Amino acid sequence: MLPLKNEIRSKISIIILCAGEGTRFKEITQNIPKPLLKIKSLNNSTILHHTINNFIKLGINQIAVIKGHLGYQIDEFISSLKKTKKYLTARLLIIDSGIDYKLGPLYSFLSITKNNMIFKKSNLFLVIPGDTIFEFSLLNELIITLMNNSNLIQEYPIIFYRKIKVNILKEKHNKIIQKSPKFISIIQIERKNSKTFLRAIQQEDLRVFQDIEFIRQAIPVFLFNFKIVSEFLKLKGKVSVNTIWEIINYMINNGEKIIAVEIDNRFEFYDIDSKLDLSNYNIKKKKMDNRNSDITQICSK
Repeated sequence: MLPLKNEIRSKISIIILCAGEGTRFKEITQNIPKPLLKIKSLNNSTILHHTINNFIKLGINQIAVIKGHLGYQIDEFISSLKKTKKYLTARLLIIDSGIDYKLGPLYSFLSITKNNMIFKKSNLFLVIPGDTIFEFSLLNELIITLMNNSNLIQEYPIIFYRKIKVNILKEKHNKIIQKSPKFISIIQIERKNSKTFLRAIQQEDLRVFQDIEFIRQAIPVFLFNFKIVSEFLKLKGKVSVNTIWEIINYMINNGEKIIAVEIDNRFEFYDIDSKLDLSNYNIKKKKMDNRNSDITQICSK
Protein backbone atom coordinates (compact mmCIF):
# COMPACT_ATOMS: atom_id res chain seq x y z
CA MET A 1 0.00 0.00 0.00
CA LEU A 2 2.88 2.42 0.60
CA PRO A 3 3.61 3.17 -3.11
CA LEU A 4 -0.08 3.92 -3.69
CA LYS A 5 -0.20 6.21 -0.66
CA ASN A 6 2.89 8.06 -1.86
CA GLU A 7 1.27 8.43 -5.30
CA ILE A 8 -1.83 10.01 -3.75
CA ARG A 9 0.31 12.37 -1.66
CA SER A 10 2.18 13.46 -4.78
CA LYS A 11 -1.10 14.30 -6.55
CA ILE A 12 -2.34 16.62 -3.82
CA SER A 13 -1.87 20.34 -4.43
CA ILE A 14 -2.54 22.52 -1.40
CA ILE A 15 -4.45 25.69 -2.33
CA ILE A 16 -4.21 28.36 0.38
CA LEU A 17 -6.72 31.19 -0.10
CA CYS A 18 -5.02 34.45 0.92
CA ALA A 19 -6.76 36.93 -1.37
CA GLY A 20 -9.54 38.37 0.80
CA GLU A 21 -9.63 41.82 2.37
CA GLY A 22 -10.38 40.67 5.92
CA THR A 23 -12.90 43.47 6.37
CA ARG A 24 -13.86 42.43 9.92
CA PHE A 25 -10.34 43.36 11.05
CA LYS A 26 -10.93 46.85 9.61
CA GLU A 27 -7.92 49.15 10.09
CA ILE A 28 -5.42 46.28 10.57
CA THR A 29 -6.07 44.52 7.27
CA GLN A 30 -6.11 47.79 5.38
CA ASN A 31 -2.33 47.59 5.65
CA ILE A 32 -1.58 43.85 5.78
CA PRO A 33 -3.27 40.67 4.49
CA LYS A 34 -4.80 38.71 7.37
CA PRO A 35 -2.72 35.53 6.66
CA LEU A 36 0.39 37.64 7.30
CA LEU A 37 -0.66 38.69 10.79
CA LYS A 38 1.96 37.60 13.32
CA ILE A 39 0.48 35.45 16.05
CA LYS A 40 1.96 35.86 19.52
CA SER A 41 1.23 32.29 20.58
CA LEU A 42 2.85 30.92 17.40
CA ASN A 43 6.17 32.49 18.39
CA ASN A 44 5.26 35.55 16.32
CA SER A 45 5.03 33.46 13.18
CA THR A 46 2.39 34.39 10.61
CA ILE A 47 -0.68 32.22 10.02
CA LEU A 48 0.53 31.57 6.46
CA HIS A 49 4.02 30.53 7.58
CA HIS A 50 2.51 28.19 10.19
CA THR A 51 0.29 26.55 7.56
CA ILE A 52 3.04 26.16 4.97
CA ASN A 53 5.43 24.65 7.54
CA ASN A 54 2.83 22.09 8.59
CA PHE A 55 2.21 20.91 5.04
CA ILE A 56 5.94 20.72 4.33
CA LYS A 57 6.29 18.49 7.42
CA LEU A 58 3.55 16.31 5.95
CA GLY A 59 5.56 15.76 2.77
CA ILE A 60 3.36 17.76 0.39
CA ASN A 61 5.27 18.67 -2.75
CA GLN A 62 3.10 21.43 -4.20
CA ILE A 63 1.60 24.41 -2.37
CA ALA A 64 -0.10 27.29 -4.17
CA VAL A 65 -0.88 30.56 -2.39
CA ILE A 66 -3.69 32.63 -3.93
CA LYS A 67 -3.04 36.35 -3.60
CA GLY A 68 -5.30 39.35 -4.10
CA HIS A 69 -5.68 42.15 -1.54
CA LEU A 70 -2.22 43.68 -0.93
CA GLY A 71 -0.81 40.82 -2.98
CA TYR A 72 2.63 42.41 -3.23
CA GLN A 73 3.10 41.63 0.48
CA ILE A 74 2.36 37.96 -0.19
CA ASP A 75 4.98 38.12 -2.98
CA GLU A 76 7.54 39.60 -0.60
CA PHE A 77 6.80 37.07 2.12
CA ILE A 78 7.05 34.03 -0.20
CA SER A 79 10.20 35.41 -1.82
CA SER A 80 11.82 35.86 1.60
CA LEU A 81 10.75 32.37 2.65
CA LYS A 82 12.30 30.82 -0.46
CA LYS A 83 15.58 32.66 0.16
CA THR A 84 15.91 31.21 3.65
CA LYS A 85 14.57 27.76 2.71
CA LYS A 86 15.88 26.86 -0.75
CA TYR A 87 14.00 23.54 -0.83
CA LEU A 88 10.75 25.53 -1.10
CA THR A 89 11.66 27.07 -4.46
CA ALA A 90 10.11 24.30 -6.54
CA ARG A 91 7.34 23.45 -4.07
CA LEU A 92 5.79 26.83 -3.38
CA LEU A 93 4.18 29.14 -5.90
CA ILE A 94 1.88 32.16 -6.01
CA ILE A 95 -1.24 32.53 -8.15
CA ASP A 96 -2.60 36.01 -8.71
CA SER A 97 -6.41 36.22 -8.54
CA GLY A 98 -6.31 39.66 -10.17
CA ILE A 99 -9.49 41.51 -9.22
CA ASP A 100 -11.55 38.30 -8.99
CA TYR A 101 -10.99 38.14 -5.23
CA LYS A 102 -13.39 41.07 -4.90
CA LEU A 103 -16.18 38.73 -6.09
CA GLY A 104 -15.59 36.26 -3.27
CA PRO A 105 -13.43 33.26 -2.26
CA LEU A 106 -14.93 30.99 -4.94
CA TYR A 107 -13.57 33.31 -7.62
CA SER A 108 -10.21 33.54 -5.89
CA PHE A 109 -10.01 29.74 -5.88
CA LEU A 110 -10.96 29.46 -9.57
CA SER A 111 -7.87 31.49 -10.47
CA ILE A 112 -5.95 28.17 -10.25
CA THR A 113 -7.52 27.24 -13.60
CA LYS A 114 -5.28 29.83 -15.28
CA ASN A 115 -2.13 28.04 -14.11
CA ASN A 116 -1.28 24.81 -15.97
CA MET A 117 1.38 23.90 -13.40
CA ILE A 118 -1.42 23.41 -10.86
CA PHE A 119 -4.58 22.82 -12.87
CA LYS A 120 -3.93 19.38 -14.33
CA LYS A 121 -6.26 16.39 -14.74
CA SER A 122 -4.05 14.25 -12.52
CA ASN A 123 -4.09 16.69 -9.61
CA LEU A 124 -6.27 16.80 -6.52
CA PHE A 125 -6.86 20.18 -4.88
CA LEU A 126 -6.97 20.49 -1.10
CA VAL A 127 -8.42 23.94 -0.51
CA ILE A 128 -7.98 25.74 2.83
CA PRO A 129 -8.48 29.31 4.07
CA GLY A 130 -5.33 31.30 4.71
CA ASP A 131 -6.74 32.91 7.84
CA THR A 132 -7.49 29.72 9.81
CA ILE A 133 -5.01 28.24 12.28
CA PHE A 134 -4.96 24.44 12.02
CA GLU A 135 -3.34 22.16 14.55
CA PHE A 136 -0.73 19.94 12.93
CA SER A 137 -2.56 16.87 14.23
CA LEU A 138 -5.70 17.86 12.30
CA LEU A 139 -3.87 18.35 9.01
CA ASN A 140 -2.01 15.08 9.55
CA GLU A 141 -5.32 13.28 10.11
CA LEU A 142 -6.75 14.78 6.92
CA ILE A 143 -3.82 13.63 4.79
CA ILE A 144 -3.86 10.11 6.30
CA THR A 145 -7.62 9.89 5.71
CA LEU A 146 -7.18 10.86 2.06
CA MET A 147 -4.42 8.33 1.50
CA ASN A 148 -6.55 5.61 3.08
CA ASN A 149 -9.49 6.41 0.79
CA SER A 150 -7.74 6.55 -2.56
CA ASN A 151 -10.69 5.17 -4.53
CA LEU A 152 -13.16 7.67 -3.10
CA ILE A 153 -11.03 10.75 -3.64
CA GLN A 154 -10.47 9.99 -7.31
CA GLU A 155 -14.23 9.83 -7.90
CA TYR A 156 -15.84 12.30 -5.48
CA PRO A 157 -15.22 15.73 -4.00
CA ILE A 158 -14.67 15.49 -0.22
CA ILE A 159 -15.79 17.63 2.69
CA PHE A 160 -14.64 16.99 6.26
CA TYR A 161 -16.58 17.42 9.47
CA ARG A 162 -16.49 16.60 13.15
CA LYS A 163 -19.37 15.62 15.42
CA ILE A 164 -19.07 17.73 18.53
CA LYS A 165 -21.15 18.72 21.54
CA VAL A 166 -22.38 22.32 21.49
CA ASN A 167 -21.21 23.14 25.01
CA ILE A 168 -17.60 22.41 23.95
CA LEU A 169 -17.85 24.95 21.11
CA LYS A 170 -19.56 27.49 23.35
CA GLU A 171 -16.79 27.16 25.89
CA LYS A 172 -14.20 27.60 23.14
CA HIS A 173 -15.91 30.77 21.86
CA ASN A 174 -17.25 31.98 25.19
CA LYS A 175 -15.83 35.51 25.05
CA ILE A 176 -17.07 35.97 21.49
CA ILE A 177 -20.67 34.81 21.89
CA GLN A 178 -21.09 37.06 24.92
CA LYS A 179 -20.67 40.06 22.64
CA SER A 180 -21.75 39.06 19.15
CA PRO A 181 -22.99 36.21 16.94
CA LYS A 182 -20.54 33.41 16.16
CA PHE A 183 -21.44 31.73 12.90
CA ILE A 184 -20.24 28.21 12.25
CA SER A 185 -20.72 25.87 9.30
CA ILE A 186 -23.06 22.96 9.96
CA ILE A 187 -23.57 20.05 7.59
CA GLN A 188 -26.43 17.67 6.90
CA ILE A 189 -25.62 14.17 5.68
CA GLU A 190 -27.27 11.04 4.31
CA ARG A 191 -25.90 7.51 4.15
CA LYS A 192 -26.28 5.32 1.06
CA ASN A 193 -24.55 2.02 0.29
CA SER A 194 -21.91 2.42 3.01
CA LYS A 195 -21.04 5.95 1.82
CA THR A 196 -21.83 9.19 3.63
CA PHE A 197 -22.94 11.98 1.32
CA LEU A 198 -23.30 15.68 2.01
CA ARG A 199 -26.86 17.01 1.77
CA ALA A 200 -26.16 20.67 2.56
CA ILE A 201 -23.90 23.13 4.36
CA GLN A 202 -25.44 26.01 6.26
CA GLN A 203 -24.17 28.88 8.38
CA GLU A 204 -25.71 29.01 11.86
CA ASP A 205 -25.24 31.21 14.91
CA LEU A 206 -23.75 28.99 17.60
CA ARG A 207 -25.99 30.62 20.19
CA VAL A 208 -29.19 29.07 18.75
CA PHE A 209 -28.15 25.55 19.77
CA GLN A 210 -28.76 23.92 23.13
CA ASP A 211 -25.65 23.01 25.14
CA ILE A 212 -26.54 19.30 25.17
CA GLU A 213 -26.91 19.03 21.39
CA PHE A 214 -24.39 17.33 19.12
CA ILE A 215 -23.81 19.01 15.77
CA ARG A 216 -21.80 18.19 12.66
CA GLN A 217 -19.41 21.07 12.26
CA ALA A 218 -17.78 21.46 8.86
CA ILE A 219 -14.00 21.72 8.87
CA PRO A 220 -13.01 24.49 6.42
CA VAL A 221 -11.07 22.16 4.13
CA PHE A 222 -12.30 20.79 0.79
CA LEU A 223 -10.81 18.25 -1.59
CA PHE A 224 -11.73 18.73 -5.26
CA ASN A 225 -10.72 16.84 -8.37
CA PHE A 226 -10.18 18.29 -11.85
CA LYS A 227 -13.69 17.37 -12.98
CA ILE A 228 -15.58 19.24 -10.27
CA VAL A 229 -13.38 22.35 -10.58
CA SER A 230 -14.08 22.33 -14.33
CA GLU A 231 -17.79 22.25 -13.50
CA PHE A 232 -17.35 25.20 -11.12
CA LEU A 233 -15.61 27.09 -13.91
CA LYS A 234 -18.50 26.52 -16.32
CA LEU A 235 -20.86 28.09 -13.76
CA LYS A 236 -18.66 31.12 -13.14
CA GLY A 237 -20.80 34.22 -13.55
CA LYS A 238 -23.90 32.18 -14.37
CA VAL A 239 -25.11 31.48 -10.84
CA SER A 240 -25.40 33.90 -7.94
CA VAL A 241 -22.85 32.39 -5.55
CA ASN A 242 -19.50 33.70 -4.34
CA THR A 243 -18.35 31.21 -1.69
CA ILE A 244 -17.23 27.62 -1.95
CA TRP A 245 -19.94 26.33 0.37
CA GLU A 246 -22.59 28.05 -1.76
CA ILE A 247 -21.36 26.45 -4.99
CA ILE A 248 -21.27 23.09 -3.22
CA ASN A 249 -24.92 23.47 -2.17
CA TYR A 250 -25.80 24.46 -5.73
CA MET A 251 -24.04 21.41 -7.17
CA ILE A 252 -25.72 19.05 -4.69
CA ASN A 253 -29.13 20.47 -5.63
CA ASN A 254 -28.27 19.65 -9.23
CA GLY A 255 -27.33 16.03 -8.56
CA GLU A 256 -23.62 16.17 -7.69
CA LYS A 257 -22.45 13.63 -5.10
CA ILE A 258 -20.04 14.89 -2.45
CA ILE A 259 -18.60 12.61 0.21
CA ALA A 260 -18.62 13.74 3.86
CA VAL A 261 -15.79 12.31 5.96
CA GLU A 262 -15.85 12.45 9.75
CA ILE A 263 -12.68 13.48 11.58
CA ASP A 264 -11.92 12.91 15.26
CA ASN A 265 -13.31 15.88 17.21
CA ARG A 266 -10.17 16.12 19.36
CA PHE A 267 -8.35 17.78 16.49
CA GLU A 268 -8.72 21.54 16.56
CA PHE A 269 -8.79 24.55 14.25
CA TYR A 270 -9.35 28.26 14.86
CA ASP A 271 -11.06 30.61 12.41
CA ILE A 272 -9.59 34.08 12.86
CA ASP A 273 -12.54 36.18 11.73
CA SER A 274 -12.11 39.08 14.14
CA LYS A 275 -9.78 40.61 16.73
CA LEU A 276 -11.78 38.80 19.41
CA ASP A 277 -11.09 35.46 17.67
CA LEU A 278 -7.38 36.26 17.69
CA SER A 279 -7.39 37.22 21.36
CA ASN A 280 -9.41 34.12 22.18
CA TYR A 281 -6.93 31.88 20.31
CA ASN A 282 -3.92 33.36 22.11
CA ILE A 283 -5.58 32.73 25.49
CA LYS A 284 -6.53 29.14 24.58
CA LYS A 285 -3.06 28.41 23.19
CA LYS A 286 -1.36 29.72 26.32
CA LYS A 287 -3.56 27.48 28.48
CA MET A 288 -2.76 24.47 26.28
CA ASP A 289 0.97 25.18 26.39
CA ASN A 290 0.88 25.53 30.18
CA ARG A 291 -1.05 22.29 30.51
CA ASN A 292 1.38 20.44 28.23
CA SER A 293 4.31 21.86 30.20
CA ASP A 294 2.78 20.63 33.46
CA ILE A 295 2.28 17.16 31.96
CA THR A 296 5.89 17.07 30.74
CA GLN A 297 7.19 18.04 34.19
CA ILE A 298 5.09 15.35 35.88
CA CYS A 299 6.28 12.70 33.41
CA SER A 300 9.92 13.68 33.88
CA LYS A 301 9.80 13.22 37.64
